[in-house]
Formats: sequence, structure tokens, C-alpha cells
Amino acid sequence: MAALYRLTDRIAVGLALLGTLGMLLMVIHITLDVVLRWTLSVSVPATVELVTRYYLIAMALLPLGWVERRRGMIAVEALEGLMRPWLLRLSDLLVVVLSVAVYVVLAVATWGKAMEQFDIGSYVMSLNVAIPVWPTYFVLPLAFGLAALVCAVRLPALLGGEAPEPAGQGER
Repeated sequence: MAALYRLTDRIAVGLALLGTLGMLLMVIHITLDVVLRWTLSVSVPATVELVTRYYLIAMALLPLGWVERRRGMIAVEALEGLMRPWLLRLSDLLVVVLSVAVYVVLAVATWGKAMEQFDIGSYVMSLNVAIPVWPTYFVLPLAFGLAALVCAVRLPALLGGEAPEPAGQGER
């Protein structure tokens, strides 16, 4: 189980780094487009399409497993201080089970759409250039599947009565 935990940890970090790279590329692309427009009155082709169909998707979804790994999703802790340890563990367990279920449903649903877009070779036109967009549809099931796996890896520790520490954090 420790090997699976380390593997999911490395994959989550790797995808988060890819999301960061997407952000960096987006900044460079947009900056280049703005500079060229102001200086030479020339636009970089397909800026809007690449930003909305590639960069933003990568930036928003690839780090999802990393956020789950660090337990950085939105949490309401108003009553947590009043809960006994066993009730807190039960609450954590229910949240993890529900999260896994939701992520799996999202991964399966988006996988079907990704395959559909792949089969038809989905693309957008920009200045008479066809830009394939079907690859970005696979980011969604990948991100949701990894988030489900990251949550599922926490289950044995929660069932065993201990909550694993979030990676990279010393406290909860």
C-alpha cells in the first residue's frame, strides 16, 4: 500500500507540475501576442483557442490530484472542534468515500465524451488553420481518475483508525 501511495503522490506532483508549465506557457503566449499586437500590429494565431482549450484546462484540472493529496479542497470545519475523535474519523471517512464516488462518476462520464471527441477528430478553426482539441478532452478523466485514486489511497488508513498526514504538511 505504501508503494501505491508513493506512486499516486509522484503522479499527482507530476501533473501539478504540468499544470504549472501550462500556466507559464500561457503567460508567455499571451505576452508575446500583446507585444506583437502593440508593436507590429500582428497577432499570434489561435491565441484565444489555445488559451481556452489547452492552457486553462491544464492549469485548472491537472493539479486536482495534488490538491486532494494535500487535502486542500474546500472544507467546513465549524463543528470539527466539537467532534470526538471517532466522530471526526467517521466524518473524514464519509467525505473520502463520497469524494471517490463523485470523482469516479466524473471520470467515467468525461471518458465517454473524450472518446467521442477522439473518434470524430474534434478541432476548431483559427485563421484557416485546424487546431485539434480532442486531446484536451482526455485531461478531464485523467484528472478526475487520479483524484479518485488519491482519495481511495487514504481509505485504509482511515479504516484502520489513523488519518494519514497530508503530504507536505505537518499538521491538518
